[in-house]
Amino acid sequence: MGWFSRTPARVSTAKEVTPEEAKGRTQLLEDLEPKFEDGPQSRQPPTVTEAVKLLQWSDISLDRYFGMPCFREAMLTGFQAMGVLGVVTLVIHKNPSRSVKWGLGGFFLGSVVGWEQCRSLRRRSFATVEAARRKNQEVVRQKLEEEGTK
Repeated sequence: MGWFSRTPARVSTAKEVTPEEAKGRTQLLEDLEPKFEDGPQSRQPPTVTEAVKLLQWSDISLDRYFGMPCFREAMLTGFQAMGVLGVVTLVIHKNPSRSVKWGLGGFFLGSVVGWEQCRSLRRRSFATVEAARRKNQEVVRQKLEEEGTK
């Protein structure tokens, strides 16, 4: 699925709704019944040993990692840092063992920095989307109140 695969992407079957059709069907997310309980849970959170017991071999696959948001960016940043630090250390000190150590350190440090930077951008993006959603709900509520008072 994607640009370079032979499998075509799925086409959405959504259709346009006219304002007349949507007049009686306006429903906000907060108006729907919750799918999960928000109250205090009677069960304790799982321990580390219980979590380890739930792990399966299918959880540790490359497809799973490549599907993670920010994994690709973190690996690319790590490989770039590894290359730069390894080559610069090799050129300056002419010691391959030392350059490999610095390259591996750069890979790990670059991966962590890339991961945290990407996650920070995602959090900021989700916060912006949430703020836009709240603003949109406020506008919809005001319109509904105006229509109700007329």
